[in-house]
Amino acid sequence: MNFNELFGSVPDGWRSCTLGELVKEFGGGIQTGPFGSQLHAADYVENGIPSIMPKNIRIDGVDDSDIARVSPEDIERLSKYKVQTGDIVYSRRGDVEKCSLITELEDGWLCGTGCLRVRLQSKQISPEFLHAYLCHPYVREWIVRHAVGATMPNLNTSILSALPVLVPTSGAMNSITSNWSALSQKLVVNVKINHTLEEMAQAIFKSWFVDFDPVKAMMNGEQPEGMDAVTASLFPEKLVESELGLIPEGWEVNQLSDICKNHSQSYNLKSVDEVVFVNTGDVQEGDFLHKNYSPVVGLPGQAKKAIKEDDILYSEIRPKNKRFAYVDFDVSDYVVSTKFMVIQANEKVHPRLLYMILTRQNTIDEFNIIADSRSGTFPQITFKAISNLEFCMAPREIQDAFVSQIMPMIKLQSSLKSENKQLAEMRDTLLPKLLSGEIELDNAEVNLND
Repeated sequence: MNFNELFGSVPDGWRSCTLGELVKEFGGGIQTGPFGSQLHAADYVENGIPSIMPKNIRIDGVDDSDIARVSPEDIERLSKYKVQTGDIVYSRRGDVEKCSLITELEDGWLCGTGCLRVRLQSKQISPEFLHAYLCHPYVREWIVRHAVGATMPNLNTSILSALPVLVPTSGAMNSITSNWSALSQKLVVNVKINHTLEEMAQAIFKSWFVDFDPVKAMMNGEQPEGMDAVTASLFPEKLVESELGLIPEGWEVNQLSDICKNHSQSYNLKSVDEVVFVNTGDVQEGDFLHKNYSPVVGLPGQAKKAIKEDDILYSEIRPKNKRFAYVDFDVSDYVVSTKFMVIQANEKVHPRLLYMILTRQNTIDEFNIIADSRSGTFPQITFKAISNLEFCMAPREIQDAFVSQIMPMIKLQSSLKSENKQLAEMRDTLLPKLLSGEIELDNAEVNLND
């Protein structure tokens, strides 16, 4: 093992070892989660104790959205795989360089199939420091380089055990941990706020356009809850029969093709030297995951489509993976894959409302059924295949009132996402300098109120 492949030099008083030696020194260990033969697909339940899978692992904590669950009986049967506060969980395949620190919230959950658990059990070395160290860009690169696998990186206990670890003095460790934790906690808070904002917007959508609560209130001679009189006056006081059941009077049932189209315009690649190419894996639940430029020469064949503001990108492949995004910025230098539907709203629907319709879980489930019914190598939808799905559409003035109400939430979400990106960059830049001793520790305290 050569520590110089990670760090050229380290401050005086620090010691080095492997991760395997470190956990052994304090009575901990590195262990895989249960294999598939121990926990079958049929063993997962709707209500139970969460089982952490690779998809749930984030640097900033375990993502419990859409998390698998197992029964208390299976948890006890597989008790050796339970996690406790201070454990660190890795994915054994795919994004193997990412790891999550287990907090009190996840204590007692299962380290699921496809994961690895690192348990330190030391009072001298905080798990927060070890997690910060394991998230160092150089350490993450080391793990990727040493992971095995022809088509996908695979991590195992031997690789993790051989990972070089640098243990600082207690003072340095405390400073590194406090700075890392301060930034990480702010990131987590922002994510939680954004999640709450999303729930609020979805709740308003459901109230107005699914449950028709304002109409029902008006029918009862009541003021709709949380709504001003001007907005309330836009809603009718009657429900009428339709092919979708009871809907508000004056509203329409429209097929998807009645309210939008799949636009296909080629980007003139001959006019530029470089562009931002966005493939289906480069968007996720509304986020563009990069904005990196690529030379036009060498772009893949599917890099063809031009897009513009207020377009909706929606991957044709595996709708359940939620590869979609709303375009709310200048994309004149963006070109996207032909595997995207580029959906454009017409005058019957506000594009923001259309985006919420298309990204609701109920709609995704319908798309997924259509995708799974397709004969092919993988689940896929086309605009033609989904174009006859029917939706209840409110008059445009109600749509505009709805969008006006949720836009402050959307703008705050966008602002918090931008802030989180800056915080993550600050954290990733600060950590190497702290670990190398480049920054004086007394001067490295992070002030998140600036």
